[in-house]
Amino acid sequence: MNFKTTATVAALVLAPFAAKAGNLSEPIQPSIVPTLAPTSTTTDWSGAYVGLSYGFASGDYSFTLLNGLNRDMDDGSLTQLFGGYQVQRGALVYGGELAFGSAQDTVVTGFPTAQVTDIIDLKGRVGYASVDFLIYGVLGYTMGGYSDDQPGSEWDIGGINYGIGVDYAISDNFVIGAEYLIRDLSGDNPGGTNITTIDFDTISVRAIYKF
Repeated sequence: MNFKTTATVAALVLAPFAAKAGNLSEPIQPSIVPTLAPTSTTTDWSGAYVGLSYGFASGDYSFTLLNGLNRDMDDGSLTQLFGGYQVQRGALVYGGELAFGSAQDTVVTGFPTAQVTDIIDLKGRVGYASVDFLIYGVLGYTMGGYSDDQPGSEWDIGGINYGIGVDYAISDNFVIGAEYLIRDLSGDNPGGTNITTIDFDTISVRAIYKF
C-alpha cells in the first residue's frame, strides 16, 4: 500500500472523531422533562372548631327508692353547642371537645314530669383520617340535671360517656358528621334517699365550622 492510499484510509477512519470533536465547543442543551406539582385532597384536621348538633335521645331510668323500678325513656331530643381542638399526626387525629345542651321530651314513661333537663359532655376524641373522612372514638364524662317538677326533686346526675362518630369535610372550613354517644349516668336526690340511674343515648347529626 502506497502513501497516498494509506492517507486516504486514515482520513476516512478519523473523520467521525474529528466531526464529534468539532461539536465540543457547542453548548449542550439540557432536556426539559415536564413535571406536575404534587397535589393532595387530604383534609388537615388540626386546629379549633365550633358546631351545633341535634340528636335523637332514648334510654331508660332506674329508681332505687321504688324498689329498683325500671322505666323506659320516651324518645326525645338533645340540641347542643360544642367546641373543641384537634391535633393531627399523619393519619392519627386526637383532641378534646366540650358540649352544652338542653334535652327536650326525655321523660320517664308514665311520669310525664320526670325528665333529664340539661347535658354537658366533656369528650376525648381519637380518630383515623382518610382523605376527607375522619372516623373517631369518644370517651369522656357527662354532667346533667334531672327534675320531676316537685319541690326538692331536682338534682345533678353524672357519669362516663363513650361512643363513635364520623366527620366529612365538605370544604377547608365546613364539616358535617354523625355521632352515636352512650351516657351511663346516676345521681341522688338532696335527701340521699333516691339514687337514679339513667342510660341516656343519642344519635346526632353535626354541623361544624373549622378555623
